Amino acid sequence: MNKIKRNFNTFFENKDLTKNETYSKTIAESIARSVLEPVAGENSKAIVFSRLKDVENIQGLIKRLEYATNVNLREFSDFEFSKFDVEPINFIVINSQRYNCAFLFKEVEEDKYEIYLKLNSKLVNSVYETLKTIFLINYDEEFYSYKPERRENELMNNAVINILKHFQETIEENEYNSKIQENYKTINETNTTLRNEVYQNAKQIAHEIKNQLSILDIYTRIFEKKTGDIETVEPIKKSIKLIKSQIDQFKNIDVVNLQEKNVKTIIEESVKTYASVLKEKNNKIVLIDEMAGLEARAFVDEEKFLIVINNIIKNAHDSTKNDEIIIKLSKTEEKINISIINHGDTIQPDEQNKIFEQGYTTKKDGWGIGLSVCKKFIGSQFGTFELTKSDDKETIFTVCLPAA
Repeated sequence: MNKIKRNFNTFFENKDLTKNETYSKTIAESIARSVLEPVAGENSKAIVFSRLKDVENIQGLIKRLEYATNVNLREFSDFEFSKFDVEPINFIVINSQRYNCAFLFKEVEEDKYEIYLKLNSKLVNSVYETLKTIFLINYDEEFYSYKPERRENELMNNAVINILKHFQETIEENEYNSKIQENYKTINETNTTLRNEVYQNAKQIAHEIKNQLSILDIYTRIFEKKTGDIETVEPIKKSIKLIKSQIDQFKNIDVVNLQEKNVKTIIEESVKTYASVLKEKNNKIVLIDEMAGLEARAFVDEEKFLIVINNIIKNAHDSTKNDEIIIKLSKTEEKINISIINHGDTIQPDEQNKIFEQGYTTKKDGWGIGLSVCKKFIGSQFGTFELTKSDDKETIFTVCLPAA
């Protein structure tokens, strides 16, 4: 080694050391424990020099060495480095008949340590000589009386360092994962706060909508009395009732009220509601019953199921004109199938997998909510809702429900 300076940095700066590598405090404490345990455990004859300032987990082991009859422990934790213009450093130097060790570590950033570690090496003597220079001590007779059988095995020392690097990478990965989990926790807490704010705002908006629906309901009844046009008024009243019902269920939107119903009756109600609306674009609905006289009975939430059928019919109406929208009702042994067919705009292949995603829309004034809500509602009734076909001839949406 170069001429010894009055500073332990000599060892960290030497070219054959692990320059620029840093390790966690956990690694440093584990090495300290590993090199001290053989001496403390077997009470073998040895001389040990140590300074382990602020390394709490090793203090119990140091106490055991203090009471070991065959170990001469020299402790320097109270030494004030600052008085001698020497950078503070932790160290363990061991010499015994079996092995020797020099382990130095200093904190360069918070919980990041540079280390110097040599096992069964003549370089341990150099560290001891540096101790003599700094601390003005001389234990030559005892220190050099131990002559462990050793060879200068740089391969072994490099292997130890490589193992430490591997451990350090594992620790860093675990710490990174812990930070990710902490970030997720923060994000979830933020999302919960945002959801609560959105929910409160939505409740206020729902309240205002309900007030306006009440006014609309009053004027609808006035219109009915003055004109007697029940055919026009009845679908409006049903729509108002349905909207009010959905607003009332807003705080329990995920609650599903399953009852055994004839779904054909619900579909007929939707067809009747939209019959007049479709005339605006010269569209009409045809209901084809392929049930062979059987009832299409399934366990459904009637209002949520009606919302789904209304939404599909409205979408079909928006995408076509001068068209015959077909609703085909069929049944297998276990399922009831409702296919809604129109012959309007084609849903492009690259859009077909996206249309059920919340927020995705192909309409200029769309919100991208309708189909995602429909899929959720049908799924909550143990059914499926899929786009089964869309080409230049026809577009088919299919709802499948377990038959009661």
